[in-house]
Order: sequence, then C-alpha cells, then structure tokens
Amino acid sequence: MKKMKPSFCCLVFLFFLVFSATQCSAATCQSSERAALLQFKNSFVPNPSCLGSPPVVASWGVEGGTTDDCCSWDGVECSNQTGNVVGIDLASGCLYGSIDSNSSLFRLVHLQTLTLSDNNFNLSQIPGGIGQLTDLRQLDLAGSGFSGPIPSAISRLSKLETLRLSSINISSAVPDFVANMSSLRSVSLGACGLTGIFPQKIFHLPNLQHLVLPYNPHLSGSLPEFNMNSSLVRIWLEQTAFHGELPSSIDNLKSLTSLKLGNSSFSGIVPATIGNLTGLLELELYANNFSGPIPSSLERLTELTRLFLSYNKFRDATLSWVGKQNKLAYLGLSGIRLSGTLLPSVGNLTNLVQLLLGENELTGEIPSWIGDFAELTDLHLYGNKLSGSIPKSFSQLMNLKHLYLQSNYLNGTVEMSMFMKLESLTELHLTANKLTVLDDHVGKPNETLPNFNLLGLGSCNLTQIPTFLEKQNELELLELGENNIQGQIPKWMWSMSRERLMVLNLSHNALTGVEEFQDALPWLNLTVLDLSNNRLRDSRPILPAICKLSKLVALDLSSNLMSGVLPQCIGTFGSLDIMNFRQNSLHGTIPDTFRSGSKLRFLDFSRNQLQGQVPRSLANCKILEIMDLSDNQLTDGFPFWIGTLPMLRLLILRSNHFHGIIEEPETNTEFPMLRIVDFSFNNFSGDLPLKYITNSKGMKIFNTTASAYRNTFITFSFDYVWALEFFYSTTITMKGYQRDYSRIQEVFTSLDLSSNRFEGQIPDLVGNLEGLQSLNLSHNMLSGPISPLMKNMARLESLDLSHNQLSGPIPPELSQLHFLSIFDVSYNNLSGPIPTGNQFNNVDNSSYVGNVGLCGDPLSKQCGDSKPPSSDSDEDEDEGSDFKIKFKTVLIGYGCGALVGMIVGNYILGRKEEWFKKTFKIGIPKNWEE
Repeated sequence: MKKMKPSFCCLVFLFFLVFSATQCSAATCQSSERAALLQFKNSFVPNPSCLGSPPVVASWGVEGGTTDDCCSWDGVECSNQTGNVVGIDLASGCLYGSIDSNSSLFRLVHLQTLTLSDNNFNLSQIPGGIGQLTDLRQLDLAGSGFSGPIPSAISRLSKLETLRLSSINISSAVPDFVANMSSLRSVSLGACGLTGIFPQKIFHLPNLQHLVLPYNPHLSGSLPEFNMNSSLVRIWLEQTAFHGELPSSIDNLKSLTSLKLGNSSFSGIVPATIGNLTGLLELELYANNFSGPIPSSLERLTELTRLFLSYNKFRDATLSWVGKQNKLAYLGLSGIRLSGTLLPSVGNLTNLVQLLLGENELTGEIPSWIGDFAELTDLHLYGNKLSGSIPKSFSQLMNLKHLYLQSNYLNGTVEMSMFMKLESLTELHLTANKLTVLDDHVGKPNETLPNFNLLGLGSCNLTQIPTFLEKQNELELLELGENNIQGQIPKWMWSMSRERLMVLNLSHNALTGVEEFQDALPWLNLTVLDLSNNRLRDSRPILPAICKLSKLVALDLSSNLMSGVLPQCIGTFGSLDIMNFRQNSLHGTIPDTFRSGSKLRFLDFSRNQLQGQVPRSLANCKILEIMDLSDNQLTDGFPFWIGTLPMLRLLILRSNHFHGIIEEPETNTEFPMLRIVDFSFNNFSGDLPLKYITNSKGMKIFNTTASAYRNTFITFSFDYVWALEFFYSTTITMKGYQRDYSRIQEVFTSLDLSSNRFEGQIPDLVGNLEGLQSLNLSHNMLSGPISPLMKNMARLESLDLSHNQLSGPIPPELSQLHFLSIFDVSYNNLSGPIPTGNQFNNVDNSSYVGNVGLCGDPLSKQCGDSKPPSSDSDEDEDEGSDFKIKFKTVLIGYGCGALVGMIVGNYILGRKEEWFKKTFKIGIPKNWEE
C-alpha cells in the first residue's frame, strides 16, 4: 500500500480540527432547555438585600440584550458536543423566592453542576426534585436560605462528588444514606444546626477527601479506626459535640493536610502516631479535654503552618518539642499548664504571625529575640509568672497589633514612647504587673502614639490620667484601675473617643470628682462604667448623667462617698445586667421604676441610708440572681412577692427595719433557686419562715463535685471575644471568727435568720435543707427541742442556735454531721449529756455556756454531778434582753466581687483577686469554608 505524504496527512488533520471546531461553535442550547431556564427566571423577584441590583437571571433572554442562545447567558454552561445545559452557577446571584420540586430547573436533566449558594430562597425546603438530576456531580446550596432536612431524593444522585450545604438551616440528623454515596469526594455541612449522631461510615467512603462539619454544637459522634487506603485530606469538626479519643490509627491518613477538632468534647491522650502525618499543614485541637503529655513527635510536623492546642488538660507540658516547625505562622498554646521558660528554640519560628502562650506557668524573663519576629501581629503572654522588664526589642515589631502582657510579675519602667513607631498596634494590655508606666512624650506635639482600641494600664503606678489619651479617638476599652490617680477627672476626657468608648474603668483610685459638670456623659455607646472604690463625694454630675447611657450593661459606683438620691432612671435601662451602688451615703427611696423585661441579674444597694419600702416593680426583674439591700433604713413588711423571681439565688435584707410575721407561702413555687439568705438584724416575728426556704431546690439539690464560682459574664466582641466577669462574695462571722468568701462556689448555701423576734419551735422540716452549709438562728426567742432531723443536713459546716430559749437535750444524732466545724448552742435552757464523737470532740466550752443543765465533756460538770458548773466563758455579756447584749452571731455579708477580668471561658487567675486582674483567650476566626 502506497504511503501518504506527510504534508497531505497534516492537511487532513487540520481539516478535521476546523470541522470539529465548526461543529462545536454551532452547538446551541435546546429549545426545551431554553424554555425551562426562562420559566425558572420568572419565578424570582428582586432580592431586597441586594440594594437595587437585579438578579443575575434578569438578563436572560432580554431582547436587545443577550442572545437567544441560552449557552451564552450569565451563569449557564453548555456541552460543546451536545449543546445541553450541563452547568448552572448563580452564586451570589441576588435570587429571592422559593424553589419547589415542580421547578422547571429540574427539567435540565443533563446538569452536572448546580451552584445556587449565597442567595435567599426564603426558608423553603431543599426540593426533592433535585433527585431528577441524575448526572449531577456538584451540588452547592451553601448559604442559600433553604431550610429543612436533607431530602432522601439526594440519595439518587449516584454520581455526586461534591455536596455543599453549609450555613443553611437543616436542624436534623445527617441521613444514613449519605454513607452509601460512594462517589462523594467533598461533604461540607458547616453551621447547619445538625443534630443526632453522625454516621461513622461516612469517614470510610472510598473517595472522600474533604469532610467539613464545623459549628454544629448539637452534632455528636466519634472518630473511627482509620484504614490504610483512606483519601481524607481535610477533617473539620470544630465546635461540635464529637467526643472520644483520637485513634492511634490516625497515622493511616497519609494524605491528611488539615485536622481541626477545636472546641469539641474530645478526651484522652493525643497519640504519638500523629507525628507520622508529616504532610500536615493545620492541626487544631484547642478547647477539648485532652490530657497526658503533649507528644514530642509533634516536632516532626515540620510543614505545619497552624497549630492550636490551647485550653486542654495536658500534664507536664513544656516547650521542648517546639522549634523545628519553622513554617509555623500561628501557634496557640494558651491555658495548657506550660511550665519552664521561653526556650531559645522557640526563636527559630521567625515566620510567626500569632504567638499565643497566655494563662500558663511560664517563668523567667521575656527574651529579646521575640523582637526578631518581623511578621508578628499577636503576642499573648498574659497570666504567666514572667518577670523582668519588657524588652526594648519590642519596638521593632512593626506589624504588631495586639500585645497582652497583663497579670505577670514584670517590673521596671515602661516609657510609652517605645510604642510610638508601632503604627499597627491597637490593643495594649499591661495591667496587673509591677510596672511603672511613664507618659514620656508630654510636650512633644509632633510625636503621637498609635490609635488604640484597647488600652489596659491598670496597676501601673499612674498618678494622673495620661494626657496622651486626649488625642485618642478610637478607644473602645480603657482600663486605668488600681493606680493612684488623684484629684478630679479632667474635662478633656469628655471629648475622648466619644463615638467608640464601650468600657471605662477608673476604679480603685483616689478620684474626688469631675472637673467640669456635664448634663450627660459623652460616650453614648458606653456599656461598662466602673468608678468604684474612689473618693467621689458629690453625686453630681455622675448620677443624673448615667440616665442617658441607654446601652449600659454594667454600672459599678460602689465604695465611694456619694450623697444624694438615686435617679429615677435606674429601673428603665433596657440592657443593664449589673447595678452596684454599695457603700455610699445615698438616701431617699429606691425608685419604683423597674420595667417588665428587665435584664438585671445583679443588684446591690447595701450600706447606704436608703429608706422606705422595697419597690414592688422589682418583681419585673425576672432573671435577677443577686439582691442585696442590707445595712440601710428600709421599713417594710416582708416583700413576699420577691419569691416569684425564678432565678433569685442570693437575698440579703440584713440590718434594716423589716418587721412583722412572714406568712407561709401560698404555693410551692416561691424562691425556687434560692441558695443564700440573710434576714438578720431586723424585727421579723412569728414562726420561722422555713417553708419559703425549703421550697428552694437550691437548698436541697447540689452537686458536690461542682467547683465553679458564682459569677456574671458580660461578653463583647473586639478582635477577640472578651468577657467581663463579676464574682459574688460573702463574709461569715461567728464567735470572732471571720471567713471571707471572695468567690462563692456554685454549691455554697447559707441561711441567717438571727437577731430577730422569731418564736416557737424549730420545725422538723429543717431537715429538708439537705444542701445547707451554714445555719444561724441565734438571738431569737425560739423554744422547744432541737430537731433530731437536723442530722439530714449532711453538708452543714456551721450551726448557731445560741441566745434562744431552746430546751431538752442536744440530739445525739447531730454527731452524724461530719462536716460540722462551728457549733454554738450557748445561752439556752438545754440539758443532758453533750454528744461525743466526730466533730463534737473539737467544740470548746464557750459553745455551751448559759445552759446549766448540760453536762459532760468539755464542761467541768460531769453527768451525774449535782454541783453547778463554774463558768468557763471568757466572755462578759449582758444576760438581759436579747436586743441589748453584744451580739455574737453569724453575719452573712455580701460584697460585689469586683470586675476581675477580660476573659473567654472560665479560667481566672487565682493568685490575684483585684478588679483589674485580667486574662484573655483567642477566638479562632470562622475561616472554615473552602
């Protein structure tokens, strides 16, 4: 056979290409598909959130606009061979309306790609008609406004490779059929409100590479044992309820580059085999319950760019494994009990953007080589035991935005000019160290500091409010507490950051007033105002001025010298959570202006000179937890309506002029949560009002393992999520022994009805107070026997029944109270032998004096001895009226735990209890989409 010449072959091939191209260009969409698209277009109206922009589909088929060929329309893709529509991409297309299963869209049966993300389909359900698109490879409905469960029709999409439904409201379980869709390569269901248990078999889909499920807090599940042939590249499960351990077989995921399990419920040890995933770029295990050592094998993960292990329960954690991961840009190791020093090997991480080591136990000095981290934007070293001075090299960190050094032992002098060149610095926190901060650029008008959003200079030995603040117009939080700032608040402060300031703390200083009176404080966005523990004497202009701060959440003016009356507005704030006027010289009545829907949780008017009645409108404060009205001149009967407050936990009416009989409650719903009660030093009479108290679940049900302290959080969002935290405190005094509870544990319970005119017997229902820790009924007119059912009060630590008219024996059953450490029945008419055993062996004589009929140890009178005992008491007390003697009683006090910190989570530095001891945690940004 004769061979063709090469030139002829080339001509033939060229002709073939031209012919093919001609055929392809000639392909147009089918008329039926064009009609289906136009019908689909007409089902939508303009999206009101698109600010007048028409939907993308509005241009389809417009005469004089796009052509009749739908293959050229925006967002439409056709096959070059057949002309069939194979792709629809209308992401962010301003579509508004609904799609049901009868939509003409589902007549496009050749579709392989359907992207409708970031539109608004008006909470319509995901249409089951999608199941007709059996050629579909990619389905993207993320952020599209659909709602409802994943329809079973999707199970018919046997060729589906990508299923992306993130940020739509599914609010149901992931159906089991997803585990049978063997073609799936990517499943993205983030922030969908998923519930139930995630089907574990999905992890074993043969082609699955990306499993993205974050921000589904009610989605439970656990990790399987992984197979050698797994294709997984990404596993993102942060902020879910996934639990259990990391399997040691995790090193079978040879292709894994990103593992994000943060803020979930994982536990156990981190297996050393994780160090075999040498291709890993991102590892996030923060905010779980991992324990044991941090595996040293992590040093082999040299490709890592992100590593977050913060807020776990690791043991013996050090930085010895850090240093070889020199590609790291983000390193978060806060709150994991790191000890030791900042090792020189950490200095190898010169690409760091974030170095987060707060809330640990690091010691030594801050090394100067941190100044070599040229890319660093965030440095968190707060809440450690670091000492020495702040390195001068910090002035080289030109990209630094956030510097948190608070709550350490740093010392020396800090000149504010060292931060002058750091133009990006917006958050600087130096509070709670031993530093002396100098405003050293005074008189240098051409030199300015960065514009701060947050500035914490608490306990920095300031004697005046720094003058550089006058030029700060972007401050959101200013912390100057615990200094020695004297004199008046300067008038220039009224023009500082008027539009931005949200938190102002000038507490624990020596401020005496305001330099220039104003009708209103200028910061209309102010959320927290703390001027407590100063010497502010005149209530003007502060008290009237607060009325215009409509966004206030926390107001603390306690421990000043303010006179005057409470403004009428105090009950009208729509957002106020914490109100503290404790320890001033305020007089007049409490305004009866508290509105329905009040958000008030903490109310303290104690230690003033307030008169009149308890305002009935306080019944509108349905979420109130703390009410302290003690040490005033209030004159009222028992405010029985307070019992309807469902969240009330602490009620203190001590040292007022309350009077009358406290009648039995009409229902069993009064005081359902009450845990701490103090009605002492009033004129209440009648029987003991124990039915009110025994109604409270707080006195009966308790968790003996709980260690959380009672507090109030107020959260804010700056660049991180922050929380101001107020702790509640109590003081107990008995027989000269005083115990301060600077933070009340959640399980703490106390009842003080002392120094009133209660009479009659102690009812047996006192035994129902199973959770009570302190009981004081002293200095009343109680009679009859001591109830043996008190033995049921198994947690009781302190019992004072002194100065009554009780008779009969001390029940021997009380020896079963194993925690009882303070016991006083002095000055009653008790008789018989004193119980022995357990805690009774440690009670001294003074607890029994004034009971001539008692006998046995520790008294000198032995049982059977008729000779009256000599008094062993060293106390000289008037035995006349109960109301003239020098009281020896339990005084349940209450002090607002001062604001102690900027934090996220429940960690508080235990060694420092002042207002300004602040800690911070990182909030990982929601950067989880593909």
